Amino acid sequence: MTQFWRNLKLRLRTTSYYPRSGLARFTIWVAALYVISELLALAIPASSKWAGIFAGWAGFFEFVLIVCAVFLLFRWVRRKLLWRLRNRLIVTYVFIGVIPVVLILTMFVISGYLLGNQLTTLLVHRDLMAEVQNLDTLTSTVSQEIAGQLEKKSIRALQLSTLAPGGATAHFPQWTIAAWLNGKRLEIVNAGSPRAELAEPSRPLRGVVSYKAGLLIRSFQEHKSAVGTLQVIMVVPISEALLSRAVPDLGQVTLYALEPVESKTGGQVSVTFSDKNADANKNFKPVPAVRAGSEPIPEYRFDPQLHFGSVIPASEWETGSSTPALVQVNTRPSVLNHRVFTDLGTVGSAVLIALTAVAVAFGIIELIALVIGVRLTRTITGSIAQLYRATQYVNRGDLTHRIKVASNDQLASLETSFNSMTESLERLLQEQKEKQRLENELAIGAEVQAQLFPRDPKTLDSLELHGVCKPARTVSGDYYDFVSLGDERLGIAVGDISGKGISAALLMATIHSAVRVFELGAEPERGQLVAAGAAAFASAANTRAPRWSVAAQQMQSPADVLTLLNRHLYNSTTPEKYATLFLGIFDGASRKLTYSNGGHLPPFVIHDSGASRKLETGGLVVGLFPEIVLEEEEVKLSKGDMFVAFSDGVTEPENDFGEFGEERLLDLVRSNRHLPLERISDLVIAAVQDWIGENEQPDDVTLVLARVR
Repeated sequence: MTQFWRNLKLRLRTTSYYPRSGLARFTIWVAALYVISELLALAIPASSKWAGIFAGWAGFFEFVLIVCAVFLLFRWVRRKLLWRLRNRLIVTYVFIGVIPVVLILTMFVISGYLLGNQLTTLLVHRDLMAEVQNLDTLTSTVSQEIAGQLEKKSIRALQLSTLAPGGATAHFPQWTIAAWLNGKRLEIVNAGSPRAELAEPSRPLRGVVSYKAGLLIRSFQEHKSAVGTLQVIMVVPISEALLSRAVPDLGQVTLYALEPVESKTGGQVSVTFSDKNADANKNFKPVPAVRAGSEPIPEYRFDPQLHFGSVIPASEWETGSSTPALVQVNTRPSVLNHRVFTDLGTVGSAVLIALTAVAVAFGIIELIALVIGVRLTRTITGSIAQLYRATQYVNRGDLTHRIKVASNDQLASLETSFNSMTESLERLLQEQKEKQRLENELAIGAEVQAQLFPRDPKTLDSLELHGVCKPARTVSGDYYDFVSLGDERLGIAVGDISGKGISAALLMATIHSAVRVFELGAEPERGQLVAAGAAAFASAANTRAPRWSVAAQQMQSPADVLTLLNRHLYNSTTPEKYATLFLGIFDGASRKLTYSNGGHLPPFVIHDSGASRKLETGGLVVGLFPEIVLEEEEVKLSKGDMFVAFSDGVTEPENDFGEFGEERLLDLVRSNRHLPLERISDLVIAAVQDWIGENEQPDDVTLVLARVR
């Protein structure tokens, strides 16, 4: 037996039917107790008290079992059925689309039925009240005619023209009239069918009156004249002919009178109304009083028969209390439509046609929306399922799986993007490795470029020098150099290469090598110059750079060197590549600076007195045109004079207040001109960085300072 239960438990676990949660196990125990209680209640005789006890426990367990089963069903639906996106969308559409439409249609049907019921009752009541008004008008006319004859002392049998055959009374069949003068009944010729009890003036009832399981219209007029108090009463029973004429074209109309009954009896339908006079509730039995018309024939296929019922105000003859009469109308929507829109004529027909067209249009739109919703649901769920399976492949490391794209929408784009992603993953890994390698090489290039700048600039007895370059990126396109040309002679070069990054750095190395070669006074061949540039890179990587020893008679003038460099760059670089370059030669013996400027920002000379001078002599940029004409100038310097050269990365950075500018640079250097050059350079770099703020450095910052001793 133990092995049997183990096997059963194992089989249930493999088929996912084993109750794993506490609520499921509790539900099974409650179900077992419910079955046991029911069996005991059935087994024990009904006369025993234990049968009732077990039946009560069975009812309790049944209630608990239903509650637990509902919770388990909800949990199973949420876990099993709603796991798939398709099922979730179906449930969403049911709650968003189907249920609101059903509720709206239900509300429309209920509202339409109530509106039709009220409309039908209103039409019946209106038509009956019109008959009451007509009878009141006739009674008033008869009263005036009787009063006129009485004023003429005609007290014999009254011959009234209003009551003549074919007169106004022809509108009301079976009418009865009675007149009373000062409580004495008057004799009237052609007074109609005798209804003595209904013509008593002691009951001034008017309107619809319930009388002996029937309904009638009673009119009562009373007014005082010169001959006394005149009371006129007219009574007309509501017959089939009157009801057919009063309520035409509405289907079958049945009026029910209410007869009082003592109490409710078995199988007898009764209605209870409150009697305000007796301050008690009374029971009434509806009795058919009159029926007119016939059940209408359907005009079209969907023209159902409608049964409306309501009440109209009436009075009970026996007690004089207000007791409503019941109205039942059997009609069809087509009959109501004709009756309602008859008065509107063509406008009513147009309204009906418009409503029908709108209903048909809404139906077509709803059908189209259903088809579109189903198609979109299938598209969405299919794409999500494919994406889910594809992510499982990627999770296992299989990047070769591809999704079959069969549509042209955003989900298809997502599938295409997923395919592109899987194709790019391996390539991105390779590119990441390549990028890492390039970054390492770029870092090496930055170290090599740093070696090209003067690390230990030559300091003359008559001149102290300092230069700094702060790249905006890893490598710089700015250039400065100090070239030793013998004792107390020094070349100063400051330039800016067009562009940024690797290309500018390579061109900067070329210019660095060419300037040093051209300063020797020999114009090399093009191949030699390239070799010289490569040698400059290689030499910069060495720990110690070779010193330049140049004879004074071999030195070229700055303008000639710039001309040679322009020719070389124009022939060896692309047209968009060019450079700006300032080149000067300082002679310490005479303290003269001979310079030429190839389109670079003009440097300044700040004299010891604080006055400044801009060095603007020169010409166009180098490398942009095949031949350029450059001028040079010789400037006499004195002790304490400062030379300030810079790149556009110093003066052109902007913030909300504009550019940093040359004037701000000159003021900063002028006010600190007696400090060490390194300190002045640090102050300028810090001021530029503060001017930029948290923004990225837009360009390379290069500053060269020299001060005459």
